[in-house]
Amino acid sequence: MTVNSGYRRDIDGLRALAVLPVVFAHAGLPGFSGGYVGVDVFFVISGYLITGILVREIRQGSFSLANFYERRARRILPALFAMLTACTLASWFVLPPDLLEGYARSLLSTILFASNIWFWRNSGDYFGASAEWEPLLHTWSLAVEEQFYVFFPLLLCLLARRNGRILAVVAGLSFASLGASAWATQALPFANYFLTPTRIWELGLGALLAMGAIPHCRRRVVLELAAAAGLAAIAYSVVAYDEATPFPGLAALLPCGGAVALIWAGGQQRVLAARLLSLPVFVGVGLVSYSLYLWHWPVLVFTRFALGGAELPLLSALLAVGLAAILAYLSWRWVEKPFRRRGGRWDSRRAIGRAAGAAALVLVLAAVTINSGKGFPGRLPADLLAVYTEAVERTPRQERCMGRLPGEGLCRFGDKMAGDAADVLIWGDSHAGAFLPGFDLWVRERSLTGLAAVKSACPPLLGVVRADKGRSHRCDRFNQQVMEFLEARDDLGTVILVARWAQAVEGTPAPGEGGDNAVLERSGDAREGDGDSDQAGNAAVVRKSLADTVRRIRATGRRVLIVKGVPEVGFSVPLAVINAEFIGTSLERAPTREEVERRNRRANLIIDTIAEELGAEHVSPVPELCTSDCQIQERGVPLYRDDDHLSTYGARKLVPGLLDLALHERPSRG
Repeated sequence: MTVNSGYRRDIDGLRALAVLPVVFAHAGLPGFSGGYVGVDVFFVISGYLITGILVREIRQGSFSLANFYERRARRILPALFAMLTACTLASWFVLPPDLLEGYARSLLSTILFASNIWFWRNSGDYFGASAEWEPLLHTWSLAVEEQFYVFFPLLLCLLARRNGRILAVVAGLSFASLGASAWATQALPFANYFLTPTRIWELGLGALLAMGAIPHCRRRVVLELAAAAGLAAIAYSVVAYDEATPFPGLAALLPCGGAVALIWAGGQQRVLAARLLSLPVFVGVGLVSYSLYLWHWPVLVFTRFALGGAELPLLSALLAVGLAAILAYLSWRWVEKPFRRRGGRWDSRRAIGRAAGAAALVLVLAAVTINSGKGFPGRLPADLLAVYTEAVERTPRQERCMGRLPGEGLCRFGDKMAGDAADVLIWGDSHAGAFLPGFDLWVRERSLTGLAAVKSACPPLLGVVRADKGRSHRCDRFNQQVMEFLEARDDLGTVILVARWAQAVEGTPAPGEGGDNAVLERSGDAREGDGDSDQAGNAAVVRKSLADTVRRIRATGRRVLIVKGVPEVGFSVPLAVINAEFIGTSLERAPTREEVERRNRRANLIIDTIAEELGAEHVSPVPELCTSDCQIQERGVPLYRDDDHLSTYGARKLVPGLLDLALHERPSRG
């Protein structure tokens, strides 16, 4: 077993190669779409360095679990607690009540090193706050590391006298973790990204390298080629990967393997890549990399709040990165270094323990207080609070209806004396769910009865799955059950299909929005029925599946109305409205009608073609909301609850007139 115990400048340089792409990617700078792989490089570095220390101390008989965790505390906690304190103060003055309450919960999970679990549980929730507005989202990676180091030192101690057994066990754990990650890229993408079991293999690669799993090599040409390939692998990942890349899984082998190659080659000879990474500029960035990682994301988040949009202009993004770099240096110089040095005020374990305990207690009390105070809505003027609350909150019925299967009883609207029979079914994704307050008003005013089949991130397309949501999301099962429900009934003479069609067709978020791509695929059964046709790409999938859906509904003799997409704004309208009053930011410009029509051009063409071919009807909300610029508020009341869903007020204002315009004749029960 071989452990390199000397300081290596090239590893500090590798830290710079890890942190800078992360920062630039988060800032939205062009050319760094895969910059998130820097976190994976950090995991490899951490596994290598810490395993080296652990193995050396265990072999020398000087290992102490208490000493190990004291070193981790000195390394991690001071800068982390400084950042958390600053974020909490800023959040109090900037965040509206619901986001402040959510921040308090993420703060508590961060202190407990469980934020990866918190963000996993909330990232899969469509109604959760967008990632761009979560100041502590980046702490998930710290949680993964600390969870790993809870059990890993104990495992090494148990196997300390059997070197071969250690390698075999760590290799087995790493291989099992990689296999789980590869499987989960499709089945459980959110869990795969955030949770420790599918990240263990990345730390394990570094651990195996530290334990000598890769033999030494004296041939300089081999080492030079390995190091150059390692640099190229990381650089390629940073440039070529993006949010649509299934990750981590097998795709993470490239940056992680690149990090292993660089560490392995540089530990034997001063190859060219190691000399490059040892340059003062890279070493300097590497030394402050932990603090830079801690500070860059909150700075970007609060800059977004100040400017009112999720996508930062280039100059603003560069200024935010510069500010984060200044804070990182100050944090490294005045927080990290004093606590890591032995001697002086923080020399004893008791002193560092008391300081960490006191800081943690204060932050926990702050989190509990904010959470119990529901984000302290009294910080806002009463009229502004009422406007904001009305905009962002969904009605209890909207919450209850989302995702309910026909077998569980679809939500019912309108005439309650009609028995089981109903006139209209509204079917679609969360945009259909956002329509429900207006749909309810429309059916009640016309003495009709309506049913709703709505599931978030699930457009009404038979035989289609949202691959980015994982197999457990099961859009295909939901939509098939709705279709079978329709085919088994004689009523529901009109079916209204509502979805975020532009995102379904294009796959990408709206300009300025940020977030992940939507990946639509034909499910296994549907692909078998396609014969030899190639239905690759979102647009082709929507074209084929929407035609199948409309055709099956029309075959039952029902009327079909397809509602085209609501204009996507690209920023949170309620946040923009409230920030303009609460913290004095300028209100973001709404998109123009031309921009909206350009975004929806392919989706609208598909809908127009299918409607004409199959005898369906269609209607667009764009003329109602957009003249030259699109309307996003009315007398200070937001028409949207976020960047693309209608608010309760917006739905009640828009939907009844829109449906009247499209359905000139009174809908029948069939």
